[in-house]
Amino acid sequence: MNTMKKRGCQILVLFMTAGMLTGCGDGTPKLEDALKKTASYEMKTVEDPASDALGGEWTVMALARSGEEADENYFEKYRANIEKRVKEQEGVLSENRYTEYSRAVLALKSIGKDPTDIGGYDIEKPLEDFDTVVSQGLNGAIYALLALNADDPDANKDGELEQKYLDYIVEKEKDDGGFSLDDNAENGDVDLTAMTLQCLEMYQDENNVKEVIDKGVEFLADTQDDDGGYTAYGAKSSESISQTVIALSAVGVDCNEDERFQKDGKGLYDTLMTFYQKDGSFKHILDGESDPMATDQAFCAMVAYQRYQNKKNSFFDMTDHR
Repeated sequence: MNTMKKRGCQILVLFMTAGMLTGCGDGTPKLEDALKKTASYEMKTVEDPASDALGGEWTVMALARSGEEADENYFEKYRANIEKRVKEQEGVLSENRYTEYSRAVLALKSIGKDPTDIGGYDIEKPLEDFDTVVSQGLNGAIYALLALNADDPDANKDGELEQKYLDYIVEKEKDDGGFSLDDNAENGDVDLTAMTLQCLEMYQDENNVKEVIDKGVEFLADTQDDDGGYTAYGAKSSESISQTVIALSAVGVDCNEDERFQKDGKGLYDTLMTFYQKDGSFKHILDGESDPMATDQAFCAMVAYQRYQNKKNSFFDMTDHR
């Protein structure tokens, strides 16, 4: 698989007490300090957050969920940009990639905006088209379920549509407890397993789902490399670590303190921070340079972990908005 194809797969499958600052490994930046610097970096490099772009929805979501003070009108810029796009395209963000709708719905809900009325269009309604959503496979179903449940999981999660997505997702479990974008694959992969756990968080009180979550956590522990990272799609990347941190934080597992995820006395947060740059950005691979997607996902992961530490709503549980 060539480099571009590996990178394409990464994009397709795309996040102690409150008074303590994480950073157990020697030289590991403290979570609060690193998060602030990354938030500042993102606002400087993504000055005009737009839909359907790197430095768009994920940047907006991470910043909104972080609680860090955003520049004046930052979130309004995104809302205006998505409204402009929706109007220009007459409400159609994509004919077949419905993750476009899921991502926009999540971003809007993270800033307390109603996705059912954006320039007169309801951009959440396309997620009712189950067949088109799952034509993208597991990835499509995961983000549709996250988007539908984000603002009111207690009211929505037991709905007929949500249960249909849940059943579809749970049925995709592999024998090893993991999940994969490839229905024909024998084994799960790290990124999709982590993403699946993120959307199953809302259903932890259901026995059959709790069992799936527990097996998924064990899969993520068992597939961790000896150096504390993960190899996915032929490369050791920060994005796989970021997705795992978001997942573990969602289901109540401390990614840095749980012994199952510690290697040589360092946890997953410590390992993620080996990709961290002094300016607040993150690298995709250790010998690479700053990367927008890696930075977005690491920002989401840091926010998710901090919210876990502070006993706040999880990253995708947006009932608290901002």
